[in-house]
Amino acid sequence: MRHENDHARNRADGDRPAFIRQRYGSRWVYHHRNPVGLALIMIVPIVAIGALLLMTRGTGR
Repeated sequence: MRHENDHARNRADGDRPAFIRQRYGSRWVYHHRNPVGLALIMIVPIVAIGALLLMTRGTGR
């Protein structure tokens, strides 16, 4: 059985989608071979950690 995202393997790196469906499930994940997906993989945890730190700073007052 052919996976629905097999056609993406034959594309150039810039032409790949930023989000792909996970192989065994219905979740969507960032595609690490797309420049936008790679940037999101790096930026999202930094923003989340920054938000958590800002929230903990305000609770001590």
